[in-house]
Amino acid sequence: MVRGSKSRRPVPESVQNPQIQRRLLAASGFSELGLYQEAIEELESLPFELKETTVVLASWLELYQHWHKWAEALSIAQRLTELEPNEPNWAIALAYATRRARGLTLAREVLQEASGKFENCAAIHFNLACYAAQLGELDEAHLCLTRAIELDRAFATLAKTDPDLAPIRSRSPNN
Repeated sequence: MVRGSKSRRPVPESVQNPQIQRRLLAASGFSELGLYQEAIEELESLPFELKETTVVLASWLELYQHWHKWAEALSIAQRLTELEPNEPNWAIALAYATRRARGLTLAREVLQEASGKFENCAAIHFNLACYAAQLGELDEAHLCLTRAIELDRAFATLAKTDPDLAPIRSRSPNN
């Protein structure tokens, strides 16, 4: 799960241009509607100098995630982690795309590395719990989930319905 990320890099003035904002919003809307070619047209029409900005790359990431183009999403997420190494949401996005493109074990490695850097990021611990549960490592999953909930109680609610955590729920006498 990628929770709303906020860019810490300065946003170029041109990105704040209403026409640019309209194109980014249109791309997002098209993507959500499954109109991927239209979303691509909006993003490709942006000025060249904006192509490598976080906000534009995040729009590409969103498009590829909706479209289930995981290799492309992985590439964009990797670039975002390079541009903003102190943003934990990009590590989460990278792990999610890695899971879909290359497998659960590699995705978990991405998050394990990120957890050392972002030890107080509840979403990373929650996703590690999901990955451990899916790998059958239920004790590890429980530890990671407990840590996520300690950091952010909202994950207790999410844990009740997340399909990746079904193995924990089926084992728990409280559910």
